[in-house]
Amino acid sequence: MRSCGLHVKDATAGFKAWRAETLRAIEVGSIRSNGYAFQVEMNYRTVRRGMRIAETPIKFEERADGASKMTLSVQIESALLPWKLLFGRSR
Repeated sequence: MRSCGLHVKDATAGFKAWRAETLRAIEVGSIRSNGYAFQVEMNYRTVRRGMRIAETPIKFEERADGASKMTLSVQIESALLPWKLLFGRSR
């Protein structure tokens, strides 16, 4: 996700532990993104405020059973959010 200046390997997965002061600084309560996009928005706000993101990778295994939660609206939001962030249409 280098296009938004995040410099993280995966903006939508991995393990993240948030400091209380970081959550206050990024105004986590005002995030309106849903699905996977909320993670991108949280990362973006963190980097924009000059804070550091430390990544701990996870091992992803393909789904063996069940159905995806990735609805069309989640896909559209995930595709549009980076552009909104880049062009200032999100806080």
